[in-house]
Amino acid sequence: MVSLRRRQVIIGGLAAAALPAVSFARGEPMPQRGKLVLSGRILGADGKPLAGATVEVGADRAATDADGRFVLSTRAGEPYRVSFEKHAAEGFVAAARPDSDGTWRASVGLTLS
Repeated sequence: MVSLRRRQVIIGGLAAAALPAVSFARGEPMPQRGKLVLSGRILGADGKPLAGATVEVGADRAATDADGRFVLSTRAGEPYRVSFEKHAAEGFVAAARPDSDGTWRASVGLTLS
């Protein structure tokens, strides 16, 4: 029998590998070149935050803090890439939500395995 914690780690790893494209709240389509603020949290296969993971969108990049969190101001329409040591994941922000000044905001949570 596989423990509950082990099952969670396995499922998280499979989801990160199988579903790299992130989908968010539905609504109006995000412009291809608008301003995007991407934020989120990156976890390791053990479920612990990954400090120092790199999140890149085009030429823009940010590193995660001690809690695995990051905020990156960039342009919409480009793929994101998350990397840490020998692990990496890529995807596109499929949808986001606009705020009152026209800036699009999206969140991502990934488990790298």
